[in-house]
Amino acid sequence: MSSNNIEIEAKVLLSKNDYDKLVRQMHFPENSTVQTNYYLDSRDRILKKYDMALRLREENGTYAFTLKAPLSEGLLQKDQSLSEKEAKVLIDNGLFPRGEIADFLDMLQIDSSKLCVLAKLTTSRKVLPYKGTSLDISKNSYGTKVDYELECDSDSFTQSQSTLRNICTQYNVPYELNNVNKETRAINAALGK
Repeated sequence: MSSNNIEIEAKVLLSKNDYDKLVRQMHFPENSTVQTNYYLDSRDRILKKYDMALRLREENGTYAFTLKAPLSEGLLQKDQSLSEKEAKVLIDNGLFPRGEIADFLDMLQIDSSKLCVLAKLTTSRKVLPYKGTSLDISKNSYGTKVDYELECDSDSFTQSQSTLRNICTQYNVPYELNNVNKETRAINAALGK
């Protein structure tokens, strides 16, 4: 099964203290969803050269393969479900599964056989509907690092950005948009950058 959607989000990195404060004061749910992302690219970072990101996400025993490619505003997101066997073969042996994502990469003349897992990141996420948007607050663990992030998803980047700015002002949290995504942070840590 596969799907496409457009994702428009803005994010800020948080200190541990600001993360704890926002979880408590904004009444995020107690329970978190935990997911593990495996980030793929070639050793020479061909996907990065095209500003694309490819991940395999494991959550509650299900595996979703996702490719994100830039649009003029937001990202095109292609999703493909994988079986546990397909996911394990990809993680352990680098055997790329056939399907819509491989077909899309073929169309771009990107050799999927050269793609491999470069980094692993585990996210513990809490989600809160907020004034017509969705807020996600996350703790991310990769390698020996841990960071915290607040994300707003909405219909436009301007709305996501404005919502985050207002929350940061209201709760006295430094507002600086984070333009370095989790994939880049995890891969840079894995590659020692």
